[in-house]
Amino acid sequence: MKFHDISLNLSEDTVRWATSTPFELVGRRRMSRGDVNNSSGVAMSLHAGTHIDAPFHFIAEGDTIDGLALERFIGPALVHAVDAERYIEPRHLHGLDLNGVRRVLFKTRNSALLRQKNYEPNFVAFSVEAAELLAAHGLALVGLDYLSVAHAGDAQVPVHRAFLTRGVALLEGVDLSDVAPGRYELICFPIKVRGADGAPCRAVLRELE
Repeated sequence: MKFHDISLNLSEDTVRWATSTPFELVGRRRMSRGDVNNSSGVAMSLHAGTHIDAPFHFIAEGDTIDGLALERFIGPALVHAVDAERYIEPRHLHGLDLNGVRRVLFKTRNSALLRQKNYEPNFVAFSVEAAELLAAHGLALVGLDYLSVAHAGDAQVPVHRAFLTRGVALLEGVDLSDVAPGRYELICFPIKVRGADGAPCRAVLRELE
């Protein structure tokens, strides 16, 4: 049984969205300074690194992260490779068999960008049309290998809402560099933060026997 950890390490060097709060690990107590233990705090965006978007992120009355059913974050998942330059469009979905599929992770050239410290605005994201097509299939979760499923600007709201208004949870910031396309079991439970629009998670793929 082999596992693939597709989560990003969280640190000050982790690539972050251009407007996000910088990640900071605060060493509140340190044995090296004479304290009796090591104790830390963090300052960060709930959308830092590998994370889940809840509907409340773009829907005023949408479900918050603590209200989402756990079963959507564990189960069979399809990793689908897409050769797209800037947008995943409907043509990239032709031939993608989603019958019986509840979770899809899209592997693009973005996975290499996640290893860079600086945010890259020219990543691959979904077009509104592709988002609407995927959401219409009744998926529980869609994942992408960059920090957002949509480009900054005019596409942010319609792409997110295309998914979130139909109950599709969004898994963003997964590193699929070393994962071959195919079928796996996905485990990606978000931290239970009451009333939150999103939360970090530890995302893992298990190879199926």
